[in-house]
Amino acid sequence: MPDVKTAQQIAESQYAFGILFVILFLVSITAVAFIFKDLKRENKEREQELKDLISEQKQESKEREAKLMAHLEKTNDSHERTSKTLEKIQHGLATLEVSVKEMWVEIKQLKRSGEQ
Repeated sequence: MPDVKTAQQIAESQYAFGILFVILFLVSITAVAFIFKDLKRENKEREQELKDLISEQKQESKEREAKLMAHLEKTNDSHERTSKTLEKIQHGLATLEVSVKEMWVEIKQLKRSGEQ
């Protein structure tokens, strides 16, 4: 039974607890280091995903802006043509108004000359 007493003495000694504590401490430091390394890797992956997403959004925004500018130019051209057409119509109406006034003046003169 000397083996049991020796094992019991080793288990009761402060050296055994010291060695176990050092081993436990090293294992826990290694685990924490591994966890931090894994977190750092995940953060880098997320950061890259966010950068890619931002780049994609910028590209889409540029394309959308280009389409909006093209549409705005087409709209401006259309408004310009409409404005020119309205000016022609206004000029035509003004000319027609002058012609109608002249005709009324002539009709009045004809009535006056016919009455005399």
